[in-house]
Amino acid sequence: MPTAPEGKKRRTAMVIGVLLTLTAALCAGGWVLWGPDGDSASKQRTASAPLPPDAIRETVETPPRTPEGGTVAEYIHKTLKDGETAPAKGAWATEKIVAKGIANVVKGFRIGDSEKVWQLDFPGPICAVTRHVSVDGRTAVAFSGERPEKGSDGEDVTAPCDRVAVFDVDTGRKLWDKKLPGESALAMSVNVTMTRGTVLAATGQASVAYDMTSGSRLWTDTDASKCTDMGYAGGKGLIALVQCGDSAEPEFRIQKIAPRTGKSLWTYTVAEGIDGVHLASSSPPVIAVASGDMGSTHLIALSGDKGRQRGTIPLEGDRYVHGCDEVFSAEVERCTGVVVGKRQLYMATKPRDFSPETARGRVANEVVSFDLATGNTVRKFDARPGRPMFPLRMSGDKVIAYREAASAPSAAVSLDPDTGKETLLLLFGEDEAPAMDGLEPPLVVYERGRIFLATTSVTRSEGDGPNQWVMRGFESSG
Repeated sequence: MPTAPEGKKRRTAMVIGVLLTLTAALCAGGWVLWGPDGDSASKQRTASAPLPPDAIRETVETPPRTPEGGTVAEYIHKTLKDGETAPAKGAWATEKIVAKGIANVVKGFRIGDSEKVWQLDFPGPICAVTRHVSVDGRTAVAFSGERPEKGSDGEDVTAPCDRVAVFDVDTGRKLWDKKLPGESALAMSVNVTMTRGTVLAATGQASVAYDMTSGSRLWTDTDASKCTDMGYAGGKGLIALVQCGDSAEPEFRIQKIAPRTGKSLWTYTVAEGIDGVHLASSSPPVIAVASGDMGSTHLIALSGDKGRQRGTIPLEGDRYVHGCDEVFSAEVERCTGVVVGKRQLYMATKPRDFSPETARGRVANEVVSFDLATGNTVRKFDARPGRPMFPLRMSGDKVIAYREAASAPSAAVSLDPDTGKETLLLLFGEDEAPAMDGLEPPLVVYERGRIFLATTSVTRSEGDGPNQWVMRGFESSG
């Protein structure tokens, strides 16, 4: 598919903080990210050269001395009333703290004894989060700047999603918050992400970039007359999903963006007849396209330098767990079941029904790798019978995967795409692991030798006990 001219230009709002960026880079010299000392976990390091503090972290995991694990963090919510449901957006982990969002609050728990060490309250509910965390432990959320009002039926009236904030995961300190430009947006339409030194938000009406450290506005675009930035994919790079034309027959464009200026570096025009697009990865760029009511039908890899189309991967109906499609969500940076490396991407096939009588040794599913240049299948990693396996993220050139088990210990493993070898990283007992109902891949976090399982919402049905499970984490006990 041919590329197209730049979809639209973004207007800069202030001079780039060059000195600030250089200072951050210089101060990062010699910085190395280590895991906890002592016997509780093996040391972790970053890939290749040390990253500056405002880069997005890319930790490389190493096997612990023993894989047998135990609980190191737990969050039980106790204040829900009968019939009440609370959204629980976001889960982030550092060396010392695991943080979890619920309703209008983020709580930080000390890894090791689960003690709540900080709580960050927002006026209204948290409406959008990013899974990215900077090397020095910063992340971003969008929230409502006003408390929801009660309607005539006593239910909360939806509050606008009109502010964005950056906070320190280790301390819970809010570093800054800003009002989003344009008219107040609904919670479903706001997207937030981060790339090196920059926090970005899109509301469907406006898009804006802020300096990660100071909160100063770098650039903004409020002209949605012809084309609208629907959202961004951050991390190592930055790409934008742009929608142009009539909403009944939209034209979608993918743009590589210079984070500090908003300048479009290249534009890829998606084929006609596509009704939806999600951003699976910014670097290398990978998108998912959907047609009609079928949901996402293909993954398309693009070249990072010019945005030219590379390999195309058909999703084959219900065969793969890609996580791109979610009802009632306008989140753009999705495809949570797709893990993208330098040369390949990885997805799991749907789990198969299992019972001792019917399985006869059949594997539960596979993690499949695809070549980004051709779209061809490269390798399959077979899961064990009754223990489906799902990729979580890259760890250098290897893949971290979560292996779920109902009647045996669940596990985290490392998959080597070059050799096909599977290495056990962590085992945790089935009696300790919570049921996976309602969990999604972005809220299964593996970081620094630990795995954290977290809910996306919490509901107390009538007759349930007062304790509602929200998050639990495990690490090696050796």
